[in-house]
Amino acid sequence: MNKKSLYGLAAAAVLILALALTGCGEKMPYDGLNFDDYIKVGEYKGLTAEKTTVKVTDDEIQQRIKEAREAAADETDLAKGDEVKNGDTVNIDFTGYIDGKEFEEGTSKDFDLTLGSNSFIKGFESGLVGKKVGDTVNLDLTFPDDYQGKAVAGKDVNFKVKINSAKRSNVPEYTEDFVKKNTDYKTKKEYEASVKEALKKEKEDDAKTQQKSALWSKVMDNTEMIKYPEEELENYKTVFDTRVDDMAKQYGVDRSAIIAQYFGAKDEETFKKMVDESSKALVQQEMVIEYIADKEGLKYTGKEKDAKIEEVKAQGYDEDTVKANTGRTMDQYVHINLLYDKVMDLVLENAKIK
Repeated sequence: MNKKSLYGLAAAAVLILALALTGCGEKMPYDGLNFDDYIKVGEYKGLTAEKTTVKVTDDEIQQRIKEAREAAADETDLAKGDEVKNGDTVNIDFTGYIDGKEFEEGTSKDFDLTLGSNSFIKGFESGLVGKKVGDTVNLDLTFPDDYQGKAVAGKDVNFKVKINSAKRSNVPEYTEDFVKKNTDYKTKKEYEASVKEALKKEKEDDAKTQQKSALWSKVMDNTEMIKYPEEELENYKTVFDTRVDDMAKQYGVDRSAIIAQYFGAKDEETFKKMVDESSKALVQQEMVIEYIADKEGLKYTGKEKDAKIEEVKAQGYDEDTVKANTGRTMDQYVHINLLYDKVMDLVLENAKIK
């Protein structure tokens, strides 16, 4: 999960479901409902899943080791007059001129830029390579025709750039000494074996997640909704609607601009239909989770609940942010999230692997 703005209704649904795939202590959503009045859940055992195999290559191992070396690097400050090169992080002041006039968003001070990162238009970073700390550099460049800022796209530009300072990252060589100092292993062979095992575990986990996702789609296809509980449906409709108002306030634009630009809806009526469909999908998924968990007697422990709450908080979500994004309390969110994990473990364990 993350805190970035939602860039479409689908993205909003993903965030809300990730938080709200929401036992103990307080009333949970769907408590007291007779599920037979609302939903018909079909087969969820004996479904077919694709067999997965994982392989770790030498290139992947070396890339992971390279990342570890870079993480262990230290930085040194370059002195005035030292040449900068690709990989160095330079602190710069720059001003952009089009037709001899400064243009909007073309000026910045104390900007940190890693040369070779391709963060700026073509020629900007390469034009600083080989220059010295303290230099002022003139760069005559051209914005790409498809540049996101349409006002300057395709236009010639002159940048005046002052290199204030620079730092160089000193990446350690991959040696036995590096392994001893930075890992729990004594030899490169032992370390590489551990890296391979870690990569294999990551790939196996990813493959299992993909299997579960495919199986869950089949479970949902086998499910028929008779009717939707209005209270739960309205909860998600309110969440979606509030998100639009919050985004409009955040960006200082009208609500209509948000539903058009970020949700792809041409008007309120279209947006309302999209929200209705997404809310129904979320409620259906939650009800299937609750139904299967109840039928199979799936429960979680207080220890598992506490660990999940800590996990959520470590990701930057507290009671208020969970409530704002889902309409649920932390306990309700953790409840459905834990049940989902257990339901999917059961579905996978009982699947037929091709």
